[in-house]
Amino acid sequence: MPLCARCEDELEAGSGLLARIGIGSLDGYECSNCGTLLCSDCFNERTLELAGSTHDRCPACEGTLRKR
Repeated sequence: MPLCARCEDELEAGSGLLARIGIGSLDGYECSNCGTLLCSDCFNERTLELAGSTHDRCPACEGTLRKR
């Protein structure tokens, strides 16, 4: 199972029956460059911590975090 880079909670893997038929909703955000994952809770906390600056940047490589 993939882990959140910040809190190390397990995130759903992104495979399986629900994902294959397109109705699975994966939690979290993934970096488009390096693949770093943040769960939604950590992404929201980071948004508050970085108020006024770019919160959608990856903490590892400065790539863009996108909803999974």
